[in-house]
Parts: sequence; C-alpha cells; structure tokens
Amino acid sequence: MTFVELLAHLGGMGRFQVTYVAALAIPLLMLASHNLLQNFTAGVPEHHCRPRWPVANGSTGDVPLLVSIPSDDHHRPQRCQRYVEPQWHLLEVNGTANGTAATEPCHDGWTYGDGVFAHTIVTE
Repeated sequence: MTFVELLAHLGGMGRFQVTYVAALAIPLLMLASHNLLQNFTAGVPEHHCRPRWPVANGSTGDVPLLVSIPSDDHHRPQRCQRYVEPQWHLLEVNGTANGTAATEPCHDGWTYGDGVFAHTIVTE
C-alpha cells in the first residue's frame, strides 16, 4: 500500500494537511519575490574614483574631473584609476592624454552618479 492509497483510505487531505501545506507555501512565495528584489536594489550605478583635493596656496577647490580621472575607450571616467598628479595640460584646447601619466588605484573612495539609480545598496 502506497502513501497515496493510505491517504485515500483515511479520508484524503483534511483541514490540518491543508493548513500545513499553506503554512509551508506562503513563505516560499515571499522568497521568490525577495530574490527578484536583488535585480533592482543591487544595481551598480556609474562611478569613478573620488578626485584628490589638492592644496594649492592654502586653499582647496574642486578639481575638474578631466584632469584627475583618466578616460576609458568610450571617453567616460575610468572606474578604478586616477592620476597621481592632476593633468592640467588636458584643459588646453588641443590637450590630449599621452598615456604615460602615472595612475593609481582609488584610495579615497568613489563618486557615484545618480542618473539611472537614485538609491541602491551599493550607494547607501
């Protein structure tokens, strides 16, 4: 005699079995939506190294992104590199990156853009 036959012989599923199956199924349904939530909250927004704040003549000021972060092949700031020293010659009209400027990894953190994602678990 199999379990299905035994269950049919005893009267089928009763109130206890239905409650037990529902109590197991409801958390599983919530788990599926929780797993999909990661697709929306774990997005990685555009980011680049936080530029240095050089101290020149006793004052601190914003350094343009062009002189502090090298560009990638698509002319966007690289994500994990920055120039060791600001490349002021890039601000000139015909200024081009020569590719020999010393770079270093990010030491001061990153700056995140909020164009696509306003709040994610990465930016919080």
